[in-house]
Amino acid sequence: MREFTWWRRFHRANRRLPKQYMYQGASELLQRIEFGEFEYCHLSHEAKIEDKIYDRQIEEFKAGKPWLNDDNIQDQIKETRQLFNKRKNLVIKNHLEKENKLLAELRDLLAKEFNMPKDQVMDIMEEFDGTTRQLFFKIKWISEGREYSEEAVDKIPCLIREQPRHILKPKERKYTDLWVEVIKENNLQDRLNWDF
Repeated sequence: MREFTWWRRFHRANRRLPKQYMYQGASELLQRIEFGEFEYCHLSHEAKIEDKIYDRQIEEFKAGKPWLNDDNIQDQIKETRQLFNKRKNLVIKNHLEKENKLLAELRDLLAKEFNMPKDQVMDIMEEFDGTTRQLFFKIKWISEGREYSEEAVDKIPCLIREQPRHILKPKERKYTDLWVEVIKENNLQDRLNWDF
């Protein structure tokens, strides 16, 4: 187990697209966007599974020791609860940091790609309600003085296939049923890019 990633139950998402897989002559930023480098950070959804795992562990503990009363159970599970809280806090903290970093990097790269002021790009990002790929084309077309059309963007073929997200690590696959529960309870099916 790695010292700095012990708290992760899922494979890392938002990996960078290796340069050798990029098409020459096409926008590097667009290819990175299509690959999913700048998509919503998955960690906030993955934090929701922690509550379910903790509840399951407590139920298993109670089932294994039915003679204990609530006070004794609380004493026995103190360490489990502390580890659970630490893991969940790390997941949420890393989510917030990563999300801010992703948005700032995307803003900077869009501003550089289309020679626009960062403030103008940020204003567009705040008002825009669409995919990251659609945002790329909206800013591109604004910089070219063209009218934006979501239908026109959807007709443009993608160059790169999106990377998979929300994949449990092998030792954590025992929690697949809990992950599916979290997905259904929070209506996250549209955030997944694998068949559900």
